[in-house]
Amino acid sequence: MILHAQVNEDGTLNAEIPKSLWGKRVLISIDRAVSSESSDWQKISEILEEADMLNFPRRSHDKILADLRAFRETE
Repeated sequence: MILHAQVNEDGTLNAEIPKSLWGKRVLISIDRAVSSESSDWQKISEILEEADMLNFPRRSHDKILADLRAFRETE
């Protein structure tokens, strides 16, 4: 389970802990969170839009499967 928490300026850790863990011993491992000012999904979307603008022949999945079968038969 991954919990997101905030460490205050005085060094205290603030995290919302699920009730299922209340009263139980837990191990806390601390990693510095990666700042995500811009969404990775936005970058992926931009790249896919650029790929859609490329000029290459489109093929259906049926055509791709037929080509794969033909290739397999030649080996």
